[in-house]
Amino acid sequence: MMPRVAGLVMAGGEARRMGGVDKPLLALGGRTCLERIITTLRPCCTALAISANGDPARYAQWGLPVLADRIAGAGPLAGVLRGLEWAQAAGCDVLVTVPGDTPFIPPDLVARLLPAPSFAESLGQRHSLVAAWPVTCRDMLAEQLAHLTPVTRRTATRVRTLAERLAARAVTFDLLPGGVDPFMNINTPADHVTARTLAERMDTPQ
Repeated sequence: MMPRVAGLVMAGGEARRMGGVDKPLLALGGRTCLERIITTLRPCCTALAISANGDPARYAQWGLPVLADRIAGAGPLAGVLRGLEWAQAAGCDVLVTVPGDTPFIPPDLVARLLPAPSFAESLGQRHSLVAAWPVTCRDMLAEQLAHLTPVTRRTATRVRTLAERLAARAVTFDLLPGGVDPFMNINTPADHVTARTLAERMDTPQ
């Protein structure tokens, strides 16, 4: 029996190198990063949501739940925990997370990340937040984040710490046609320019 998969777009980063903009809302060839990710995930997921803090109205047009962190200072794992709680309530078995600034994820991403736990790799680089988490790890993560101190915070809030505790497997992905890294993310204005060029090239019929 196939697991019920929930997809979560991680949109909670501060984007300091981008002047604090919402990177998922950046335009790429007529569509936003977020729209591109949702379009790829939707056929593979029973439910979709966005992990983001601040005013949820900026994501209203997509009609998806917007999940705010419940634990301050826990980094992206706070979003993963909130997503696991939501996925469990939705009756799902697996939560697949994808950063909101990663617009070129491949269509077979979810299928290849199953069974959970797993994370993606490309070009020898680990992408810890492009991952599949069993919903049953919710309590383990809640315990990991329950009592953060200056001594424990650095290790406990690392996504890699949770993956290692779960013995998550690495799934290696090849480059997309044209040599595009499927997990290229937008960290700087220069990255945005590159991503726009790639999006226009990929969207143009050959």
